[in-house]
Amino acid sequence: MAMNGKSSTVEIQFLGQVRIHTETDLIVVNDKKAILLMFVLAVRGATSRQQMASLLWPGTDSEHSQGSLRLRIHKINRLFPGLVKSHLSSIFFCPGVAHDIDFLTSDEEIPLAVALDAHRDHLIGSLEFPENPQLNAMLSHYKGQMASKAANLLYRHARAAASSDSFDQAVYFLNRILLLSPHNETACRNLMRVHVLNGCRASAIETYEAFRRNMRESLGIEPDTKTKRLHMEILSAQEDPTYQSRISEALDSMIL
Repeated sequence: MAMNGKSSTVEIQFLGQVRIHTETDLIVVNDKKAILLMFVLAVRGATSRQQMASLLWPGTDSEHSQGSLRLRIHKINRLFPGLVKSHLSSIFFCPGVAHDIDFLTSDEEIPLAVALDAHRDHLIGSLEFPENPQLNAMLSHYKGQMASKAANLLYRHARAAASSDSFDQAVYFLNRILLLSPHNETACRNLMRVHVLNGCRASAIETYEAFRRNMRESLGIEPDTKTKRLHMEILSAQEDPTYQSRISEALDSMIL
Protein backbone atom coordinates (compact mmCIF):
# COMPACT_ATOMS: atom_id res chain seq x y z
CA MET A 1 0.00 0.00 0.00
CA ALA A 2 1.39 3.39 -0.89
CA MET A 3 1.57 5.87 1.96
CA ASN A 4 3.08 9.27 1.13
CA GLY A 5 4.93 7.70 -1.75
CA LYS A 6 6.30 4.84 0.34
CA SER A 7 5.28 1.22 0.74
CA SER A 8 3.81 0.54 4.18
CA THR A 9 2.06 -2.26 6.04
CA VAL A 10 -1.27 -1.40 7.66
CA GLU A 11 -2.63 -3.16 10.74
CA ILE A 12 -5.99 -2.47 12.35
CA GLN A 13 -6.45 -3.06 16.07
CA PHE A 14 -10.06 -3.92 16.95
CA LEU A 15 -9.40 -5.06 20.53
CA GLY A 16 -9.62 -2.10 22.86
CA GLN A 17 -9.57 1.39 21.38
CA VAL A 18 -9.69 0.99 17.61
CA ARG A 19 -6.45 2.09 15.95
CA ILE A 20 -4.95 1.96 12.50
CA HIS A 21 -1.19 1.92 12.34
CA THR A 22 1.65 1.54 9.91
CA GLU A 23 5.40 1.39 10.42
CA THR A 24 5.43 5.18 10.83
CA ASP A 25 1.90 6.36 11.66
CA LEU A 26 -0.81 5.60 14.20
CA ILE A 27 -4.34 7.00 14.25
CA VAL A 28 -7.04 6.40 16.85
CA VAL A 29 -10.41 5.97 15.17
CA ASN A 30 -13.35 7.57 16.96
CA ASP A 31 -15.95 7.64 14.18
CA LYS A 32 -18.38 4.83 15.08
CA LYS A 33 -19.58 4.23 11.53
CA ALA A 34 -16.01 4.05 10.23
CA ILE A 35 -15.15 1.56 12.98
CA LEU A 36 -18.15 -0.58 12.12
CA LEU A 37 -17.45 -0.45 8.39
CA MET A 38 -13.91 -1.72 8.97
CA PHE A 39 -15.08 -4.33 11.50
CA VAL A 40 -17.61 -5.77 9.04
CA LEU A 41 -14.93 -5.98 6.34
CA ALA A 42 -12.58 -7.69 8.82
CA VAL A 43 -15.05 -10.41 9.84
CA ARG A 44 -17.03 -10.82 6.61
CA GLY A 45 -14.54 -9.93 3.90
CA ALA A 46 -15.79 -8.31 0.69
CA THR A 47 -19.29 -6.95 1.26
CA SER A 48 -21.76 -5.45 -1.15
CA ARG A 49 -22.36 -1.72 -0.88
CA GLN A 50 -26.06 -2.36 -0.44
CA GLN A 51 -25.56 -4.77 2.48
CA MET A 52 -23.08 -2.45 4.20
CA ALA A 53 -25.29 0.61 3.79
CA SER A 54 -28.36 -1.26 5.05
CA LEU A 55 -26.47 -2.58 8.08
CA LEU A 56 -24.96 0.76 9.11
CA TRP A 57 -27.93 3.00 8.25
CA PRO A 58 -31.07 0.89 8.70
CA GLY A 59 -34.35 2.54 7.88
CA THR A 60 -32.65 5.12 5.65
CA ASP A 61 -33.53 5.33 1.97
CA SER A 62 -30.98 3.93 -0.48
CA GLU A 63 -29.83 7.29 -1.83
CA HIS A 64 -28.96 8.70 1.59
CA SER A 65 -27.43 5.48 2.97
CA GLN A 66 -25.25 5.03 -0.12
CA GLY A 67 -24.18 8.66 0.15
CA SER A 68 -23.25 8.17 3.82
CA LEU A 69 -21.31 5.04 2.92
CA ARG A 70 -19.33 6.87 0.22
CA LEU A 71 -18.50 9.60 2.72
CA ARG A 72 -17.20 7.11 5.31
CA ILE A 73 -15.05 5.31 2.72
CA HIS A 74 -13.67 8.67 1.61
CA LYS A 75 -12.83 9.66 5.22
CA ILE A 76 -11.03 6.36 5.86
CA ASN A 77 -9.06 6.61 2.63
CA ARG A 78 -8.06 10.19 3.41
CA LEU A 79 -6.37 8.89 6.56
CA PHE A 80 -4.89 5.81 4.88
CA PRO A 81 -5.04 6.08 1.06
CA GLY A 82 -6.27 2.89 -0.56
CA LEU A 83 -7.20 1.11 2.68
CA VAL A 84 -10.77 0.42 1.50
CA LYS A 85 -11.18 -0.49 -2.16
CA SER A 86 -14.18 -1.19 -4.34
CA HIS A 87 -14.92 -3.25 -7.41
CA LEU A 88 -18.29 -3.23 -9.11
CA SER A 89 -20.76 -3.27 -6.21
CA SER A 90 -18.44 -4.64 -3.48
CA ILE A 91 -16.07 -3.01 -1.02
CA PHE A 92 -13.10 -4.70 0.65
CA PHE A 93 -9.75 -4.07 2.30
CA CYS A 94 -6.64 -3.61 0.23
CA PRO A 95 -4.76 -6.96 0.05
CA GLY A 96 -2.25 -7.28 2.87
CA VAL A 97 -4.19 -5.32 5.48
CA ALA A 98 -3.80 -7.12 8.83
CA HIS A 99 -5.89 -7.03 11.98
CA ASP A 100 -5.97 -8.64 15.43
CA ILE A 101 -9.26 -10.60 15.22
CA ASP A 102 -8.48 -13.33 12.66
CA PHE A 103 -9.31 -15.89 15.36
CA LEU A 104 -12.98 -14.86 15.26
CA THR A 105 -13.58 -16.18 11.75
CA SER A 106 -11.17 -19.11 11.51
CA ASP A 107 -9.91 -22.15 13.39
CA GLU A 108 -7.00 -20.05 14.62
CA GLU A 109 -6.54 -20.19 18.39
CA ILE A 110 -7.21 -17.05 20.37
CA PRO A 111 -3.93 -15.61 21.75
CA LEU A 112 -3.51 -16.36 25.46
CA ALA A 113 -3.00 -12.67 26.29
CA VAL A 114 -6.32 -11.86 24.61
CA ALA A 115 -8.10 -14.74 26.37
CA LEU A 116 -6.83 -13.59 29.77
CA ASP A 117 -8.29 -10.14 29.13
CA ALA A 118 -11.48 -11.24 27.36
CA HIS A 119 -13.69 -10.58 30.39
CA ARG A 120 -13.20 -6.86 29.79
CA ASP A 121 -15.47 -7.10 26.72
CA HIS A 122 -13.20 -4.80 24.72
CA LEU A 123 -14.07 -5.83 21.17
CA ILE A 124 -14.21 -2.55 19.16
CA GLY A 125 -13.90 -0.60 22.38
CA SER A 126 -17.05 -2.17 23.89
CA LEU A 127 -19.28 -0.15 21.56
CA GLU A 128 -22.96 -1.06 21.59
CA PHE A 129 -25.79 -0.01 19.30
CA PRO A 130 -29.15 -0.67 20.99
CA GLU A 131 -30.93 1.34 18.29
CA ASN A 132 -29.71 -1.10 15.65
CA PRO A 133 -30.83 -4.67 16.55
CA GLN A 134 -29.24 -6.30 13.49
CA LEU A 135 -25.87 -4.72 14.17
CA ASN A 136 -26.07 -5.49 17.89
CA ALA A 137 -26.91 -9.12 17.10
CA MET A 138 -23.84 -9.37 14.87
CA LEU A 139 -21.60 -7.88 17.55
CA SER A 140 -23.11 -10.19 20.19
CA HIS A 141 -22.35 -13.17 17.96
CA TYR A 142 -18.68 -12.29 17.65
CA LYS A 143 -18.39 -11.39 21.33
CA GLY A 144 -19.83 -14.83 22.06
CA GLN A 145 -17.27 -16.42 19.74
CA MET A 146 -14.51 -14.58 21.54
CA ALA A 147 -15.78 -15.60 25.00
CA SER A 148 -16.15 -19.25 23.96
CA LYS A 149 -12.65 -19.46 22.49
CA ALA A 150 -11.19 -17.69 25.51
CA ALA A 151 -12.91 -20.00 28.00
CA ASN A 152 -11.81 -23.14 26.15
CA LEU A 153 -8.19 -22.00 25.99
CA LEU A 154 -8.13 -20.95 29.65
CA TYR A 155 -9.67 -24.28 30.62
CA ARG A 156 -6.96 -26.21 28.76
CA HIS A 157 -4.29 -24.19 30.54
CA ALA A 158 -6.00 -24.75 33.89
CA ARG A 159 -6.19 -28.48 33.34
CA ALA A 160 -2.55 -28.70 32.23
CA ALA A 161 -1.45 -26.69 35.26
CA ALA A 162 -3.46 -28.87 37.66
CA SER A 163 -2.10 -32.05 36.06
CA SER A 164 1.45 -30.87 36.79
CA ASP A 165 0.53 -29.85 40.36
CA SER A 166 0.86 -26.15 39.49
CA PHE A 167 -2.27 -25.43 41.48
CA ASP A 168 -1.75 -21.68 41.88
CA GLN A 169 -1.62 -21.36 38.10
CA ALA A 170 -4.73 -23.50 37.72
CA VAL A 171 -6.54 -21.25 40.22
CA TYR A 172 -5.50 -18.21 38.19
CA PHE A 173 -6.85 -19.58 34.91
CA LEU A 174 -10.11 -20.82 36.46
CA ASN A 175 -10.70 -17.47 38.12
CA ARG A 176 -10.28 -15.82 34.71
CA ILE A 177 -12.98 -18.10 33.32
CA LEU A 178 -15.30 -17.05 36.14
CA LEU A 179 -14.58 -13.39 35.40
CA LEU A 180 -15.56 -14.08 31.81
CA SER A 181 -18.54 -16.27 32.72
CA PRO A 182 -19.59 -15.59 36.34
CA HIS A 183 -22.32 -18.26 36.34
CA ASN A 184 -20.19 -21.09 34.97
CA GLU A 185 -20.89 -23.86 37.47
CA THR A 186 -18.38 -26.27 35.97
CA ALA A 187 -15.58 -23.72 36.33
CA CYS A 188 -16.68 -23.06 39.91
CA ARG A 189 -16.60 -26.77 40.80
CA ASN A 190 -13.19 -27.24 39.20
CA LEU A 191 -11.87 -24.22 41.09
CA MET A 192 -13.17 -25.71 44.35
CA ARG A 193 -11.42 -29.01 43.54
CA VAL A 194 -8.14 -27.29 42.72
CA HIS A 195 -8.25 -25.40 46.03
CA VAL A 196 -8.72 -28.71 47.88
CA LEU A 197 -5.81 -30.32 46.04
CA ASN A 198 -3.71 -27.26 46.86
CA GLY A 199 -4.44 -27.76 50.57
CA CYS A 200 -6.73 -24.71 50.70
CA ARG A 201 -10.00 -26.26 51.83
CA ALA A 202 -11.16 -22.93 53.28
CA SER A 203 -10.64 -21.27 49.88
CA ALA A 204 -12.78 -23.96 48.25
CA ILE A 205 -15.60 -23.22 50.69
CA GLU A 206 -15.20 -19.45 50.17
CA THR A 207 -15.35 -20.00 46.41
CA TYR A 208 -18.67 -21.78 46.77
CA GLU A 209 -20.11 -19.15 49.08
CA ALA A 210 -19.12 -16.30 46.77
CA PHE A 211 -20.52 -18.16 43.76
CA ARG A 212 -23.78 -18.92 45.58
CA ARG A 213 -24.13 -15.28 46.61
CA ASN A 214 -23.57 -14.13 43.04
CA MET A 215 -26.15 -16.59 41.69
CA ARG A 216 -28.73 -15.42 44.22
CA GLU A 217 -28.11 -11.70 43.67
CA SER A 218 -27.82 -11.72 39.88
CA LEU A 219 -30.17 -14.55 38.85
CA GLY A 220 -32.30 -15.20 41.91
CA ILE A 221 -31.44 -18.91 41.91
CA GLU A 222 -29.28 -21.38 43.83
CA PRO A 223 -26.29 -23.31 42.43
CA ASP A 224 -27.21 -26.62 40.85
CA THR A 225 -27.26 -29.98 42.61
CA LYS A 226 -23.73 -30.99 41.51
CA THR A 227 -22.21 -27.81 42.92
CA LYS A 228 -24.11 -28.11 46.19
CA ARG A 229 -23.13 -31.75 46.56
CA LEU A 230 -19.45 -30.95 46.02
CA HIS A 231 -19.67 -28.22 48.64
CA MET A 232 -21.18 -30.66 51.16
CA GLU A 233 -18.53 -33.27 50.34
CA ILE A 234 -15.75 -30.77 50.99
CA LEU A 235 -17.37 -29.73 54.27
CA SER A 236 -17.77 -33.30 55.51
CA ALA A 237 -14.68 -35.04 54.10
CA GLN A 238 -11.95 -33.35 56.09
CA GLU A 239 -11.01 -36.58 57.86
CA ASP A 240 -11.54 -38.84 54.84
CA PRO A 241 -8.09 -40.02 53.62
CA THR A 242 -9.50 -41.08 50.25
CA TYR A 243 -11.11 -37.76 49.45
CA GLN A 244 -8.01 -36.13 47.95
CA SER A 245 -7.65 -38.95 45.42
CA ARG A 246 -11.35 -38.76 44.51
CA ILE A 247 -11.05 -35.02 43.95
CA SER A 248 -7.96 -35.62 41.80
CA GLU A 249 -9.81 -38.19 39.69
CA ALA A 250 -12.71 -35.79 39.19
CA LEU A 251 -10.28 -33.09 38.10
CA ASP A 252 -8.60 -35.42 35.63
CA SER A 253 -11.92 -36.01 33.92
CA MET A 254 -13.23 -32.46 34.19
CA ILE A 255 -14.86 -30.84 31.21
CA LEU A 256 -15.81 -27.23 30.70
